[in-house]
Amino acid sequence: MSKSRTLRSRLLLWVSAPLVALWIISTLIDHEVAKGFVNLNYDRALLDTALDLGRNVKESGDRLYIDLPQPVIEMLISDQQGQFYYRVNGPRGEFITGDIDLPEPPEEAKKGRVTYYDTQYRDKTIRAVAVRVPVRAGSGKGAVLIQVAEQVKFRTDFAWQIMLRMMMPQAILVLIATLAIWFGVGLGLRALTSMRTEIENRSHVDLSPIAETGAPVEVRPLVRAMNDLLSRLSAALAAQQRFIADAAHQLRTPVAAFKTQTELASRQVRDGNSEAAKATLTHLHTAADHAARLVNQLLTMARAEPGSHRSIMRQPIALAALACEVTREWVPRALSKQVDLGLDDAPATVEINADPFLIREMLSNLIDNAINYTAPEGHVTVRIREEDGNAVLEVEDNGSGIPENERDKIFERFYRTSESLPEGCGLGLAIVREIAQGHRATVAVQTGIDGKGTRMVVTFPLR
Repeated sequence: MSKSRTLRSRLLLWVSAPLVALWIISTLIDHEVAKGFVNLNYDRALLDTALDLGRNVKESGDRLYIDLPQPVIEMLISDQQGQFYYRVNGPRGEFITGDIDLPEPPEEAKKGRVTYYDTQYRDKTIRAVAVRVPVRAGSGKGAVLIQVAEQVKFRTDFAWQIMLRMMMPQAILVLIATLAIWFGVGLGLRALTSMRTEIENRSHVDLSPIAETGAPVEVRPLVRAMNDLLSRLSAALAAQQRFIADAAHQLRTPVAAFKTQTELASRQVRDGNSEAAKATLTHLHTAADHAARLVNQLLTMARAEPGSHRSIMRQPIALAALACEVTREWVPRALSKQVDLGLDDAPATVEINADPFLIREMLSNLIDNAINYTAPEGHVTVRIREEDGNAVLEVEDNGSGIPENERDKIFERFYRTSESLPEGCGLGLAIVREIAQGHRATVAVQTGIDGKGTRMVVTFPLR
């Protein structure tokens, strides 16, 4: 596993690496420039020396010689510092003076007046120039071949000296830039350090937003994302606390009823009053059913709350097929109450992204409410349709209906209307609203056909 790096080291790496690469490229270019500059000037020096020799070629009868002052001849033939070698050949190739073992020039030197070439001499690489100079203009006696050479090492050393003088200032600039980046990034990261300190000093219950005032522009999206996460976390914690408070409040009454009914049944059994004991046990069974229903609905509410694991589970659902399956499950209950429960033909292509468990719970609560508040011989109808790019789920009954002034309140937890049944918990429609909001859907209460009953309309965005 690779070691984790700090943000400062990463920024320094990404900024300094191009600087170092540019410095290396610049060094290579400087080397070529320096080498070209040195070669040009040294080649000119070689040519000047060869021309000086050529201008001093004299003839005496049939003999050619170099007419130069003795100090100059001594300088050339003494090989001062091992720099220069020279050789002069006559028109017929005869040796006149200089280093007799100096290699012959290439063939093209015999055709052109000036030829530069590299070769090996005395186990050293040399750079040489070959110049053809007429013996005497217009004499027709031909031209002498003058070769002047020097070791390449001196050129290379001089080129490196020039390049080093160019490299050092650039290297110092790269170092200064790297240090400036190091300290500059440190100063820029102080905002993150102060933000970290602020978060570390908070208590575990402080989920208030982080201030954006001192944060750099580049960091503000991160601050906003963290604030959004804190907001969602705060909502989830608030929902859990609200659920715990509601559950404790609602379960207190059934538990107290269990205790009272159990003590009463025990006393009646001791007194030999079996009929009264049977009635008490019947009430106890009813209270147990009510408590079980309350617990189930509280658990369903907890699953539908924001922040629960089911609130983010989504998959494609064929809404018509799910509605048909759920409606079929509620047919026995409807028959027991002599209520006609049916499903209108629905398009099979209506699909939404949702959690099947929660959508099933939503539809079950709507059908349960409709059956409970519909008189015998009444009817309950489930519909699925597509409208304006949305999927619409409807559950309609011809029961007593919901008064206009209570339609906004029925979705509140534990709210009970004046016509609520005693076995109800006041959570069914609250669960419907929570599930709808978690799926970006809306719930509306409308009056049924012919102005009777209630139509619950849930509108989902299509998949």
